[in-house]
Order: sequence, then C-alpha cells, then structure tokens
Amino acid sequence: MIAQGIKVLCLDLTNQYATLLSDFIDPAFEDAKRAELVAAGKGGVANQNKELGGSRNAFKRAVLEQVRAFVTGSDDHYLRVFNPAQFRVTKQASGMYQGNADLAHLTASEITAIFSDAALFVCQELGMTDKARLCLVYEEAHSLVPEWNSVAADGDKSATATSARAILQGRKYGLGCLLITQRTANVTKTILNHCNTVFAMRTFDDTGKDFLGNYIGSDYAGVLPSLQPRHAVIFGKGSSCENPVLIRLNDQEAFRQVFRAANPPKVPTPQPQPDDVGVAGDVAAEGTDDTAARPTPSITQF
Repeated sequence: MIAQGIKVLCLDLTNQYATLLSDFIDPAFEDAKRAELVAAGKGGVANQNKELGGSRNAFKRAVLEQVRAFVTGSDDHYLRVFNPAQFRVTKQASGMYQGNADLAHLTASEITAIFSDAALFVCQELGMTDKARLCLVYEEAHSLVPEWNSVAADGDKSATATSARAILQGRKYGLGCLLITQRTANVTKTILNHCNTVFAMRTFDDTGKDFLGNYIGSDYAGVLPSLQPRHAVIFGKGSSCENPVLIRLNDQEAFRQVFRAANPPKVPTPQPQPDDVGVAGDVAAEGTDDTAARPTPSITQF
C-alpha cells in the first residue's frame, strides 16, 4: 500500500511493527511525535463537566493534529506506528465533590477509538474520493476492537462502536482498515461483516470456524484446523478468483528480495540539529518519502 502512495497508520500492541518495518521509520521523528502525545496525555484535572475532566480532550487534539499532518501531506512519511497501551491518558470517572473527582486511565480500546475517530475526521475534511488515502492497521484486533461480550471494561463498548463507525463511514472518504487477529469470535462483527477480503489461516476455534464458514463455505472452513503454517484460504475482492482459494503465503525474506528490489525504501533523512545550520542560515534538511509493502494479514478489509 505504501508503494502505491497510501498512508498507513498501525496500532500495534505487540511492538513488532516498529522493528520489522524499521527501514521505513525515522526513529528521531517517531520519538519526537510520540513524546508529544505522551505529554498531552499526562495529568488532567477534574471539571464540573465530566466530559471535560482528565487529559482525554488534550490527547484527542494532539492525535488529531498529528493525523491531519500525516494524511494531508505536510508530513512526508508514509508509515506511523503506535502502541495504544503505551499512552497514559485520563478521563473523569465521577462528579465533582469538594473540588475533587476520580480520574481513570483510558483502555487500549479507548485510545484506539481516538485514533480511529481522528482518521475519519481528517479524511472527511478532504472530501469523498474513489482512491485510498489511509489504512488503519489493527494488530491484535480482539484487544483493540473487541466484540461487546469480550470487553474488559464498560468503556470499551462505546470505544469499539466509535472505531467501527469510523471504518464503516470512512470508505467513501478513502479510509480503510486491516484487521489481524487470532480470535475472530472476539472481534466486533460490525467491522468483520464488512470485510472485503479474508485470509483465513489455521484455527481450532469452533466459533471462528463457523463465522469464517459464512465467507469461505463450510467445506473450506472444515480444513482450517489442518492447514500448514503460512497457508491460508483467501476469498474476496482481493482475489482474482470467484471461489475461495487455498494458497501458500510469501516467505518474508523472499518477498523482500523481490518486491523491495523494485520498490526500495528511501533512507530517512536525520532531523537537522542546530550545528547543521549553513553559512546563510539555511538548514540542510530533506524529508523522507517512504515506500514499502505491508505484511500478509490474517483478515483484511480495504
């Protein structure tokens, strides 16, 4: 997707994307932007209006500002990676009493909803389009957008609904998503039921097999427990076949050798330091223009 000029924003609880895709990331830039969000999420005070209490609103504004810069082109990076669990953002959980109120930390699902809502808002600002602008990647989707009966906190229900609304409304504005999960049973069906393309890999869960059977048929769903590693059944608009197809997925190293040879990522230019200022006072700096390919997903919608 990045090779085709589509911006990709990954929400990753595993901390693996930043490592595996390190050749598309400027570490100094990412650290600075992450520090901005961490600072926005710190603290928070009580307010007579519960919705204004805590640091949630300040964090929302910071996320919106970064997503807007990322999508609109003022930010020439094509990949951003965030771990929602790394941010400590507060919300007001009770009314004011003698000037005090209880503050609670937002869950990973609630942080995800903030990013999802910001992505939808920015894409709506740019207007409708038939071309893809931005892809949200939900890694460990069963934790980021859980089904209503799998939530860890009551706030996760409304948070998941916010993320689902962003994905459902975002299609006509160039916003899509990529879901990766080991448990389809625990992911909100509001998004899963609108997946354009499904890569079904080995699973032993009966609930997951029954759900995937609606897409690929009961016969194919029946073979899922016996699939070999890195094999999948693919079905949907991403396939040129009208029927489900059993495939072997690319080996990562072989894929990099072939695809990256034709689409090499440009090395990110380090951020300029004060010592880099030239004689005329101009700073010698140049942005990055990353190109890359995404890893093969288990479940995808775009």
